Amino acid sequence: MERHGLILANGSAPTKRLLQMARRCAETFVCADGGANTAARLGEKPDLILGDLDSVTQATLRVFRSVPIRRIPNQNSTDLDKALTFLIDRRFSSIDVLGGLGGRVDHLTGNLSALGKFSRRAKIRFVDKMGLLIPVRSLLTIKVQVGTIVSLIPLARCEGIVTSGLKWELKNGTLELGVRESTSNVVRSSPLSISVRRGTLLLFLSVHGRTAYPRA
Repeated sequence: MERHGLILANGSAPTKRLLQMARRCAETFVCADGGANTAARLGEKPDLILGDLDSVTQATLRVFRSVPIRRIPNQNSTDLDKALTFLIDRRFSSIDVLGGLGGRVDHLTGNLSALGKFSRRAKIRFVDKMGLLIPVRSLLTIKVQVGTIVSLIPLARCEGIVTSGLKWELKNGTLELGVRESTSNVVRSSPLSISVRRGTLLLFLSVHGRTAYPRA
């Protein structure tokens, strides 16, 4: 059976409702360093706090004094890297990340890099109140509500992109940041299919205004 984990990172805070819905879907809830401050403000207790612990406050640690803490001082990896590694090493094959977007641009860039890097080892999604960010490395087929706004964001040069189910389709297309992107497309039929021959795409799906948590 697939194990599903949840990470709360130290980017833009999710709403309390979004965090609660995500928590109910996850077997284990891990806060990556300063993500614990957000969890404390929202009143949601994690199963573990880990990272180099340079962002979590003493007040938060007092609130969560019964929560296990794992200090990992390695500066060659980000706190999100550490949290993803922790769950993947424990055979979690599906992971949602809240708080992975927004915040400092350098942190955001590192988080997007982690999304691409760790997608080789698990199914990972970034989730916020505006939508989902899902890496596509080969073929992705997903049920999506018709009319959903989607964008395809290349982490590096992506070649041989083929889509099925979009208003403006790509047929053996190439996308590259600073050259060509595919933003604000529209789903016209479901399921949506996206394949890429080379490179890693990030698929953004708008879920703004939805009341249900998007299932993995």
